[in-house]
Amino acid sequence: MAGVEGIIAQWLVMFGVYAIAALSFNIEYGYGGIPNFGKVMFMAVGAFTAGALAAWLGLSWAAAGGAVAASGGPAYCTPEAYNILSSAASHLLSPGQYLLIFMVAVLAAAVLGAVSGALASYPTLRLGGDFLAITLLAIGEVVRLVAYNEQWPVCGFNGLTAIPTPLAWYSNKSAIDVIYAVIVVVFALAFYLYTEMVTNSPWGRALKAMRDDELAAQVYGYDIARLRLQTLIVGSAMAAVAGALLVFYSGSVQANTFKPERTFEVIVAVMLGGAANNLGALLGAAMVAGINVFLNTSALETLGISVPGPVAAALPYLRYVIMGALIILVLLYRPQGLVPEKPVRTPVLEVVMERLQSLSGSSETGSLPADTQGRVEKGRG
Repeated sequence: MAGVEGIIAQWLVMFGVYAIAALSFNIEYGYGGIPNFGKVMFMAVGAFTAGALAAWLGLSWAAAGGAVAASGGPAYCTPEAYNILSSAASHLLSPGQYLLIFMVAVLAAAVLGAVSGALASYPTLRLGGDFLAITLLAIGEVVRLVAYNEQWPVCGFNGLTAIPTPLAWYSNKSAIDVIYAVIVVVFALAFYLYTEMVTNSPWGRALKAMRDDELAAQVYGYDIARLRLQTLIVGSAMAAVAGALLVFYSGSVQANTFKPERTFEVIVAVMLGGAANNLGALLGAAMVAGINVFLNTSALETLGISVPGPVAAALPYLRYVIMGALIILVLLYRPQGLVPEKPVRTPVLEVVMERLQSLSGSSETGSLPADTQGRVEKGRG
């Protein structure tokens, strides 16, 4: 049972991470029309920031002021630092310190994610469509390759391990994954409520205007450059938090974790669920997380499903085949997604619809609406 609980907890964690990333992409593309194919870059910024800051804080407190020698790279990348951080998991830090590290690291990830989003907004001022998508994709690859080949910020190709996780102090190790899964899901639900609030506000309607027709939006007084800047700041901060939460689940971070296929998975989640529909983004995230978690040899064996050797070797590639097939089916038979975009509901729209319904009813009965009939009789008098 513990194994099954662990798999369910893993699915919940991955659902929360993909949900936050999908909601951020939905704001940018579904509502704002910005094809951010570099989404994984902002997740990486959050992961690198959270991992490096958590390791640095944990090492500083666990070493009790003792210096850790390092040459040509950060101190937390040394074997000595790894030994200290590994032992700190249960001995050298207090529960309050672990929770403080977690909160500070996630907050810092969001801030740096927002800053990186602001910087990434500059190409959007001159580029659009396919050119913008390719540019953001290329920038994301540059960030990954630099992090992979340099010691800063996450120890190069070796990666950064033994990151202090928020529940490392907890004695019941079998329950840690379940508790952390609940934390991640709470984050995802909070971001869902926030996204619902902002996308149903006048700002969200401005994003739709920019998406549908930039020239018309400019004519009506919308500042397109400012809208793009705000959109990328919000979306990038959310994606950075998703990356940070993933790091604290695994306890490690490597540059090659954030390859372009992560962006593809986020796009699949939004397209399956339905662009410009936040509930659809959650549904798509649940499906993508399920494909990644359950189409795994260890997960299937834990569930009592035996997997032959050739099938086990093909599972990592089968996941992307399934996602691609789902995208093709959705584009052919339901291009609006499983949960279509909802029409904008405003008081003016409701009044107009009521008037149209009353006029339609009066035309069928051959009489005028009551208020119209009263005005006609008053005019005759």
